[in-house]
Amino acid sequence: MLAGCSSSPGYFEPRQVASNSSVIYFYRPKADNPGMQPLRTSYPDVQIDGASVGLLKFNSHFAVDVTPGKHNVRITGLSKIADWQPRDIEQSVTVKGGEVKYLKLDVRYNLSEMNLGQPKASYLIYLTPMRGEDAVYEIRDTEPLN
Repeated sequence: MLAGCSSSPGYFEPRQVASNSSVIYFYRPKADNPGMQPLRTSYPDVQIDGASVGLLKFNSHFAVDVTPGKHNVRITGLSKIADWQPRDIEQSVTVKGGEVKYLKLDVRYNLSEMNLGQPKASYLIYLTPMRGEDAVYEIRDTEPLN
């Protein structure tokens, strides 16, 4: 086997969280569509309660420490640091003390609306809360940003 040609899965272990704090993981895995990856070079700004917490680049993940309670999450291109054209996604997320939550930014081509010769691509973009036991298997194949 040639070095560098291995496609073995990566390693990921979520951080331990104290009972008086919480963690939200944001991740953006590769799309499962064949061929080119949609919006591969574009990246949104992730904001929690109006403050930027990082850029979510293609095939990456990062964790954010938050206080327990309800938080407003926004995925946006309407900031100076973002390079993202799609419309904003906003969600409320409630976390308990000691809890780890996972939010997946799923970006894929909308193949049902794309035709040969169409001037631009169509996308399906979702911010999806994921179960921890499923998220860890997707996150392990992405690159950590923090």
